[in-house]
Amino acid sequence: MEEGFPNATGREQSIQGMRTSEFCLHPAGDTPTSCRLFDAIQSLCIPVIVSDNIELPFEGMVDYTEFSVFVAVGDALKPSWLVNHLQRFSKQQKDMFRQNMAQDKLVVTD
Repeated sequence: MEEGFPNATGREQSIQGMRTSEFCLHPAGDTPTSCRLFDAIQSLCIPVIVSDNIELPFEGMVDYTEFSVFVAVGDALKPSWLVNHLQRFSKQQKDMFRQNMAQDKLVVTD
């Protein structure tokens, strides 16, 4: 986790951080959509959706369980629980999540 600023340099640092991370947190916000979810998917960073009841964009067309980790808010707030939970995912499981993101054509490629 790093501190950043809302400018061009901060955005580049954020994008680079997502591209080099295995998991990207996506806590529920005050709107059903958020660019951080799309940015994570674009970066092939596995979204960790922290919410007890969230509406995700395009839920009727996209099965988020194929490439995302869902975590209850109560569990995420327990000390060390989230880190321990994410460390239990094998390399094969993480690779499968990334392959599913790419295969579902959620990622825009050049």
